[in-house]
Amino acid sequence: MGGLKTFLLTFCVIGSMAPPCVAMPDDMRERAQVFATCLGRASAEMEHSWLMGDGAEAAQDRRALFEMLLDTVAPRSGIPGPELLDMRIRAKFAQAHLLQIAAFHTDPDRKRRAGAAARRAQRPCAALIMG
Repeated sequence: MGGLKTFLLTFCVIGSMAPPCVAMPDDMRERAQVFATCLGRASAEMEHSWLMGDGAEAAQDRRALFEMLLDTVAPRSGIPGPELLDMRIRAKFAQAHLLQIAAFHTDPDRKRRAGAAARRAQRPCAALIMG
């Protein structure tokens, strides 16, 4: 019985640390919008990692995953390609702007807030993927 209690306790502790699950939209249009936004954010994170000399491999993998997911749902979403591209570009620009402020701004408080906002913007995307 001791092993089972240890297992259950470990499971509960690890489960409580996991990010909350995000409901995947049933509608293909909404899925395409989510994946386009996450792809744009992941692109900004990847490029920022390259520029800062950080390990960009994980960011590249996330970007590739969201690109594959978007490519899968886009044809059935009913959203024209240019509109999806616009969503990606807007999300990428917004994320890149936050990352630039977090890295280079001279005001420490503004740097901190921008970094927190960048992490918050990525949270829904990170919750969609495991690892």
